[in-house]
Amino acid sequence: MKTLAWELLSRTRVGLIWWLVGILAMGVYVVAVYDSIGSLEDLRRLYESYPPAIRKLVGEVDISTLNGWLHVEFMSWMPLLLAIYAGIFAASNVSREIEQRTIDFLLGLPVSRAEFVISRLAAGLANIATMCACIFVLLVVAVALAGHTPAADRYALALANAFLLTAALFAGYTLIATITDEQGRVTGITLGATLVMYVATAALKAAEAPDLVRWLMPFEHYHAAEAMSGEGLPVLPQLVLAAAAVMAGAAAVYWYNRRDIAI
Repeated sequence: MKTLAWELLSRTRVGLIWWLVGILAMGVYVVAVYDSIGSLEDLRRLYESYPPAIRKLVGEVDISTLNGWLHVEFMSWMPLLLAIYAGIFAASNVSREIEQRTIDFLLGLPVSRAEFVISRLAAGLANIATMCACIFVLLVVAVALAGHTPAADRYALALANAFLLTAALFAGYTLIATITDEQGRVTGITLGATLVMYVATAALKAAEAPDLVRWLMPFEHYHAAEAMSGEGLPVLPQLVLAAAAVMAGAAAVYWYNRRDIAI
């Protein structure tokens, strides 16, 4: 299993690097442009004039501060970007193995089906963790170079929340990939589901839907706005995300062990 995971990490490092280049470039730009903003008070009033659904989805922060600015323009997008990466990764490294008939070779090795799925989960989570760690380092370094004091503890909490949310989504997407053998279809399902859940979260917040309904939306459990504002993170949503990741991952392993694979 470790060999499969390391092989997959090596195979996906180029794609990971390109994703990191894009996300880190975005982060550098957001930090650099802050000091060039004219009236911060006007910026705050502009944000407050946004539709309530947008503000509720992004989070209520003081955009005139650096941390508020970083959240609105950068951190609020992390779950969406990471979830898209997770969906593509699951489709490319689980469904494609059957579609391209490479699963015959892999399962011919002394590797069980459970080890195959666990190796995919481990490699995907490792890549997501690497992205979050690189984003953390970027924020600390870029903010310091810009002449401000980095709020490392706030960045760490927000990114820990982003990792747990993405881990839960990735485990669910891996479950979908173990059910569907076509890479293109899984990619479409996961990307479509990501966008639908993201938009639905905003709609449910705007409609002031019952808490039980909103809690069914994974993006409802992203509380980076509170973390970036210095309020910390609510514990229960983090536990829910961790439990969802474990259960979805276990379901993926269980299903892959039981299903028929046409070779």
